[in-house]
Amino acid sequence: MIIYASLARSSDGTPLSATTDFASDADQRVREGKRCIKLMSKHLPKFGKRVCLQADEITIHCVTDECTAYMVVCEPNYPHILAFSFLDELMKEFSLLYTPSVVKSVRRPYAFIEFDSFLQKTRQKYNSTRALASRLNLADMTTDLNLHPPSYVKMSQLEPPPSPSPKPSAAHTALKASSKLEMPNGILANGIVNKDDTTVGVTLRLKPISWYGYIAVFLAVPCVLLDVYRGAVAISMSSLEELDGPSPWHGIFFLTEMILQVAQVHVLRKYNKFRKLETLGCSVFVLILNGFLFDVREAWICALYVMVSLLLALATFRRPFERKLPRFHI
Repeated sequence: MIIYASLARSSDGTPLSATTDFASDADQRVREGKRCIKLMSKHLPKFGKRVCLQADEITIHCVTDECTAYMVVCEPNYPHILAFSFLDELMKEFSLLYTPSVVKSVRRPYAFIEFDSFLQKTRQKYNSTRALASRLNLADMTTDLNLHPPSYVKMSQLEPPPSPSPKPSAAHTALKASSKLEMPNGILANGIVNKDDTTVGVTLRLKPISWYGYIAVFLAVPCVLLDVYRGAVAISMSSLEELDGPSPWHGIFFLTEMILQVAQVHVLRKYNKFRKLETLGCSVFVLILNGFLFDVREAWICALYVMVSLLLALATFRRPFERKLPRFHI
């Protein structure tokens, strides 16, 4: 639910209006929200149009236009899309009532406290999420959030830095530098994940498998089953010590070929850092194995196995990443 809402001038953080529900002032979340909003108002010029701040028990969303910042304090599980839709309604109504020149000329805080009536009415509407979902068309807001996601800020970016400690000695600095590595985002360093979540960017995933990739997987299934059968038969018949029959090496070659093609299908489906190198290596080994199996297998079957392996490798090489934006929904 929405706990508290406030408006401030984006240039200097002067408060313009806020919800005046004095009964909720005793709520710890409201006090924490007001403190965070006060800190955020001092740093508005360096943030983007949309900002999210995640505190211990609250989430603060902020939208900024030409000269006004609209901020709302919500519970952590309140949907992003509803919070930004709420701020969008505030921005439209406030822009109709007050021009930028009027906002810039304000000298005293809370000069537009009469806007509180609209804040309270809109907050009550957005706190009734069941009835709200049927009355709002959030498709445009969802698309806009996907195209222009908010920036995430941390409390450490808002609070003043701690007082400087005494300068350590050169020996202590060298020892500390040798025991702690500066690692990139998401890398494990000294047991701690150094993760930078100051911005919400795009995530990556593999594009869908191409049509010839599906053909290769479809053809690989009977090839794998046939290899299992031929390998089992070759190993069992080799125990009879038939001079003209297949040797146990043929059985091993059949089963190895089966494992290589299963590995190629897996690499095609799932992301692997070395997937291109692995599928290429599998194709080379399949080609070599078919050279050893040429005397117990017809030529067109050997060609089929090599073709399927190369087609799987091609589908893996031609399956790049796609840029997928984060989805904001209820």
